[in-house]
Amino acid sequence: MELVGELGQPAIDDLRDILRTGQARQAASTVGLLSRLAVTSMLELLPSRMGEFNRFYQDVIVRQIAYGAAPDRGRTLVELLELLDSLILPEAIDEIGMSQDRSASGNLITLATAGEAQSRPPFVQLKAIESLGRLREGDAVPVLRAIVEDKKMFGYSQHRELRIAAIQALSKIDPRYGTQALVESGLESSEISIAPLDSAPGCPWVRQRRYERIILPRTLSATLSSSWGKSNIIMREMSLGGGMGTRSDNLRVGSEAHVEISLGVKKIRGEVLLRRARVNEIGFEFVSMDLDSRYRLRRVLVEALQKVPDNRSSNWDGERKV
Repeated sequence: MELVGELGQPAIDDLRDILRTGQARQAASTVGLLSRLAVTSMLELLPSRMGEFNRFYQDVIVRQIAYGAAPDRGRTLVELLELLDSLILPEAIDEIGMSQDRSASGNLITLATAGEAQSRPPFVQLKAIESLGRLREGDAVPVLRAIVEDKKMFGYSQHRELRIAAIQALSKIDPRYGTQALVESGLESSEISIAPLDSAPGCPWVRQRRYERIILPRTLSATLSSSWGKSNIIMREMSLGGGMGTRSDNLRVGSEAHVEISLGVKKIRGEVLLRRARVNEIGFEFVSMDLDSRYRLRRVLVEALQKVPDNRSSNWDGERKV
């Protein structure tokens, strides 16, 4: 930011030209700066090029906007939601919540509303609910209460995982109601304790961790499958957002994959974006999964904390756990 500020308008014009005509790798790398320095131009140029960007570069674009840290980046991401690949959409919704830009709340309420969300995957609805909690959006209370409370002939209308997310969001928006809702919901307090993280003003990182990472008391086996082939990994750290593990082979798996984590008879399945770490390590972020798998993941984390309570950190200082 300081360098481009010193270079002035010619540097901004060059960034615009790269976004307009550059190859995907170059064009995507301009988005963070332009989201701060020339967001109107960025939103004029980017939609016409979005069709040229595969999931890898769309992921880069969303992360660039997050890195840019513009106060109105939530609104910027809302402008792009309809253009994003379905597997990049959940990540963008997460970042809207982390932005603290409440001008984006109306779109999130629509995505979180059960009836309105029928054309969207349940995972997108879940992410919208979590982001409304991060934004402390009071207008979302009726929608969230309906998700928690609505019943059918036998039991509740909404999936348990959606109800947990809605109670967590309500607890952030109105702690008094959140406490009452938990008592009446039939949900376990241990399930509620695994919650999305809020953005922390004092955190040293521009793009902050969205979910608490927990060191597992015992490792889990997982398989990554993609068009490149299959790779086996041993999971040692997990969160609601993804995981970190060690590879047992050197096969290339690309930038996206299907993951299957073995829990005995049942499994956690989902689509992931891969994040390279140290040698033989790989991290991944869940970008699609069914709600049953999400709830199984929650139970794994709850049981991990019950066995080893010290494996969580309530006040993350920005340092990577080892």
